[in-house]
Amino acid sequence: MDPIRPEGLKELAAEVVAASPAHETEVVWDVSCDRFARFASSGPTQSADRVVPRVQVRVRVEREGGLGEASAVSDTLDLGGAKAALERALQLAGHGAVSGDLVPLGGAVDAPLSHGDPGVLDQGFEVMAGWIERAISGCEESDLSPAGLAQLTHSGRAIVNSAGRAVCGSTSRAALSLTASDPGGGGAGFGDAISQRAGGVDVERVIHRAVSKGVMNRSPQGIEPGRYTVVLEPNAVSSLLLFAGYQGLGAQDVAEEASFLCGRRGEQAFSDQVSLFDDAQNEHYQGLAFDWEGTPKQRVELVKGGVLGDPVTDRLWAAKLGVANTGHAHSQPNTHGPKPGNMVLAPGSQSMDELIGGVKRGLLVTQLHYTNMIDPRDLLLTGMTRNGTFLIEDGEVTRPVKNLRFTESLVSALASVSGVGQEVEVAGALFDGEIVCPALRIEDFRFTSSTDF
Repeated sequence: MDPIRPEGLKELAAEVVAASPAHETEVVWDVSCDRFARFASSGPTQSADRVVPRVQVRVRVEREGGLGEASAVSDTLDLGGAKAALERALQLAGHGAVSGDLVPLGGAVDAPLSHGDPGVLDQGFEVMAGWIERAISGCEESDLSPAGLAQLTHSGRAIVNSAGRAVCGSTSRAALSLTASDPGGGGAGFGDAISQRAGGVDVERVIHRAVSKGVMNRSPQGIEPGRYTVVLEPNAVSSLLLFAGYQGLGAQDVAEEASFLCGRRGEQAFSDQVSLFDDAQNEHYQGLAFDWEGTPKQRVELVKGGVLGDPVTDRLWAAKLGVANTGHAHSQPNTHGPKPGNMVLAPGSQSMDELIGGVKRGLLVTQLHYTNMIDPRDLLLTGMTRNGTFLIEDGEVTRPVKNLRFTESLVSALASVSGVGQEVEVAGALFDGEIVCPALRIEDFRFTSSTDF
C-alpha cells in the first residue's frame, strides 16, 4: 500500500474548485490507509488492509434573500466522482434554506505542512504478526488469555476553497493494545502503546504491563464503595479528560451554557498542579497543522495552573464573539461547534512510586470504561473501573479488588488533584480519541457502587 501524498489531493481538490460555478466552494479531500489485525488466544481473528477515501464538496450559491448552502460527499479518489458530488451540492443549495449571515470562507493562509511517517505502511502484516505472536506467547507463559488489536494507519487531507485557501498534510499512527485475562474467571490486565513513528511501539513494554497486571489481578476481592484517594494511570485519565474536550472546551458549548467553563473562566477552579493545553504541534503526538476549514491551529492554554482559560473557536464562533479564530473547526456545516483535538496535560514532578507512596488507603486504577456524562455544567461523569484495580495501603499496592462504578464531577476531581506524574504517554480511551497525559493522584474520588467481577 502506498502512502498518501497530500500534495496530490490538493491538486485534485483545486480542479474541483475551479470547475464550480458557485459563489463560494470548498473541497475537503481525505484518504486513510488503514491496516489492522485483531487477535485472541487462537491467533488473528479479523484483519483488513483498506484505503478509505472521502471527498466533501460544500457550495454557496446566490439566491433571493441570501445564500443557499449545501454539501455532498463521495467515497472516491476519482476526479469524476468528486465533480459528481459538486453537482449534487449545487442542486441541493438551489433548493434548501437561504441564509443572510453566513461567514465568508477564509482566504489564503500559511499553514505548516504536517508530515506523518509513511514508514508505518512499510510494516506489513508480517510485522504485526510478530507483535501478535509475542503477545500470545507472553500471555501463555503466565496462563493468561490474550485479546488485542494491532493497527497501522497513514492519512492525508487537503482543503482548497474558492477564496484562495489551499492547505494539505498527513498524519500517521501505529498502535498495539493487549488485554491479558485470567481464563478461570478472575481479573485482567491491560497495556497499550500509541505512536506516530513506525518503530515507536514498544511491544515488550505493552506485553509486560498487561501480563504483570493480569497476574496480579487473578483473585480480586470485593470492596465497599465510597470516597477513595485514587492513582489514575494515563488510560484512566484520558477517559475522563476527553469528555472535557467533547463537551465544555468549545465556544459553542459556552455560548449555549452547556460547559463547565460557564461562570468559572479566569478562576482557580482546579488544583494549581493542573495545566491543560491544546497543541497540534506538541512534541509527543502531532496532528494536522490546520482544522477542517483550513485554518492554522493555534496552541490554546485551556487550563494554566488550575485557572480556567477561554474556549477554542472556529470561523463562525470567532466572528460571533468578536475574538480570534483558534483553528478548531470540525467538518462544516457543523451543529456541535469547535472542539479541541490535540490536548496535552502537562506533566508534574512525581514518579509512579511517589504517587502511590503518598496514599494511606486508596486505589490504583488502570482503565475506565462505560464512561458517560450526566451533567455538562459540572462535567458529572459515571463509569466503571476495568482491567486492573488494586488496593493501596500505606503507600504500597497490596491486593486486587473487584471493579467499582464511579459517579464524580470532573471539576471536583481536578480540584482535588494532589499529585501529577512526571512521565506522559499517548493514552487512548475505549470510546474514541487520545490525549497526551501523565498519571494523576486525586483525593476523595467517589465510587457509588460495587460489582461482583
